[in-house]
Amino acid sequence: MPASTHLRVRHALHPAPAQTAALDNLWHLGQHLWAVLALHARLEATGQPQPMQRVAALAAGPPPTSQVPVRLPRRSTAERRRELEVLARARGWRAHLGSATLDGLVSDFGRTLKSLGPVAPPDAIPLTPPHDFALVLGGLARPVGELHAEIAGVPGLVQAPLFLLPGPAGAAVETWRRTFGGDLTTRRGALEAGLLAGDPEADASYLAHVARYGLIESHLGAVPDHAPATPPAVSLVLAEAAQLHHSDAGGYQISWAFRVTGLTPPSHQDLIALDPGVRSLWTWVSGRHSHGRSPMPLSLLRPWSPAMPGPPTRLLAQPQDLIYARLRRHQLLHRTRLKPVLEAGLARFLQFAAVAVERTDFGGMRCRGEDYPEAADFLGTRLYEQFLCDCARLDPGHRMAVWVPPAWTSVDCSVCGARGAVHYRGRSGRCQTCGQHLDRDHNGARNVYQRGAAQLVARGLPWTPAPLPIPPRRRRP
Repeated sequence: MPASTHLRVRHALHPAPAQTAALDNLWHLGQHLWAVLALHARLEATGQPQPMQRVAALAAGPPPTSQVPVRLPRRSTAERRRELEVLARARGWRAHLGSATLDGLVSDFGRTLKSLGPVAPPDAIPLTPPHDFALVLGGLARPVGELHAEIAGVPGLVQAPLFLLPGPAGAAVETWRRTFGGDLTTRRGALEAGLLAGDPEADASYLAHVARYGLIESHLGAVPDHAPATPPAVSLVLAEAAQLHHSDAGGYQISWAFRVTGLTPPSHQDLIALDPGVRSLWTWVSGRHSHGRSPMPLSLLRPWSPAMPGPPTRLLAQPQDLIYARLRRHQLLHRTRLKPVLEAGLARFLQFAAVAVERTDFGGMRCRGEDYPEAADFLGTRLYEQFLCDCARLDPGHRMAVWVPPAWTSVDCSVCGARGAVHYRGRSGRCQTCGQHLDRDHNGARNVYQRGAAQLVARGLPWTPAPLPIPPRRRRP
């Protein structure tokens, strides 16, 4: 494993209206600074160099255009960063953007400029960031509790389902919280002692401490006493490298970075394939280690879509925060029912040298009005699947992972290979070509295995995945 490796876990934020406005301002400011960097580079490429502060004043007007290929400017990152720092301080933007954010903007823009090559038309320099652009928050975002994150520049604590973090990531966050909370408690204890002794400086410092950290300390006190069970294969440390993302649906997401400090080699030189679902969180198959399911542990009809209570009808009407109520409900169900099954699956899957996962098309399902994407967000299974793939990416000497497109995985026969030949009645189906009776999820997992094995072999897998045994013939129930 490389000496320094990182992986990311991303989840949605649920900000209040005032917090959304603050996040919008932060996001638009980041995009504006990108436009300033791009306009500055375009002017320099066309032989009209301008100071960055002057460029910021011109950014509202039409940008210079030229389709004539020229040698693009090759300023150093440090030089571009110094100019942007001067501009940010002059415009008062430093009150909203930290050093890590400015560094991230300059680095991302530099990589985009470098990708254009040494010679290109100035118009090729994009005035807007790429679709996967993220604002680097660095240490200005903190996972305060299982339901809240603190983001500098955003009022209050932003609601976020941090309880969805996979076990190793959850353990790393809790270790960080305990260290951070212990530091706060030690600092407050010293200030309290000075305050009670009559120290006027401690008096003012105590007020500043409680005003700044009082709400956070109350949430830190709610951290569970016991760390979540951690699969022994992975050890993580929370890194100060959070990022803010803007989702396609218009909301915001935050990703936490973790440094991998230990990744045990897998126990089985074998491929395991996962077919995600609702009735079973995963159905899995392996050539040498049989097959199985990670069962859905919730008995509610649609646990991810609870009926919302009506407004209060009593004389004394109390304000209601239904978003917070849903998160608390989700947290309860996830911690007591889902987490043990998800962690057991993760521990099992990490034992295999290769993993193939069906990459469900959430975007297409949302367009068709299907509710599985909402269920998957609630269950958190995609976070665990991405975690598995990230572990493989960080340990290429021992692990491999592939995403398998979902098309035809359920209706192709995994025994004879006939396209679209399996017809189902409920969850049980029969191949119209070979007559084999197949369970829908098991058939899908077998197809994911075979297609994943083909991808891995094409990529140069040093060992050959075992062929799947033909399931015994059985009567339709």
